[in-house]
Amino acid sequence: MKKLLCFIRSKKNQLVNTIICIYDKKTNYVKILLPLTILFLSFWLFRTIMEPIKFEKEKDYRYSFIKQKLIDIRSAELAYKEKNGYFTSEFDKLITFVKLDSFIIVERTDTLIEYYNDIYREYQFKDTILIDTLGKVSILDSLFKKNYPIDSLNFVPFGNGVEFNLSAGTINKSKITVPVFEAKDPKPFDPKEPLVIGSMFEAHLNGNWQ
Repeated sequence: MKKLLCFIRSKKNQLVNTIICIYDKKTNYVKILLPLTILFLSFWLFRTIMEPIKFEKEKDYRYSFIKQKLIDIRSAELAYKEKNGYFTSEFDKLITFVKLDSFIIVERTDTLIEYYNDIYREYQFKDTILIDTLGKVSILDSLFKKNYPIDSLNFVPFGNGVEFNLSAGTINKSKITVPVFEAKDPKPFDPKEPLVIGSMFEAHLNGNWQ
């Protein structure tokens, strides 16, 4: 009986020691894995927060150049319409026009001239406008700064060779035919926010960000 009790006591001690050993190992695993888990979660949280901020910052930077290019296209189109009476949907025509054509500079002067009125048989004065042609100025120089890269007017900044979509035509507004045009980025950095200037459906020349 005494030997049995000793045997049971011995096995009990072994079991307790085994449990303590297993617990210590698990505790060590937890001590190792917990900091790694915290580090991973911190990195994941940082990326989750920073990626949208980084995306918006990059978008704002790119879009500032694209907006300016669209405004330049509008300036060229308005000059083209002033000379031809309509907008164009062809970049080749638009670029050639800006490069080679010119505005005529005129001076308008309001003045009074004396004339003989046959009905009243007397000399009278009437208002008239005298127009003098002073010369010509290049459309390229009048619209853009020196050394402006007009040959790349059709390319989207940061677009790796992507060209703007350019459309032109007319719409009826209050029974009046109105020339319209539209230029847009076909592959925007943010697909939810494409940039467009002008409209093929409304008589306006604004950008959709304005």
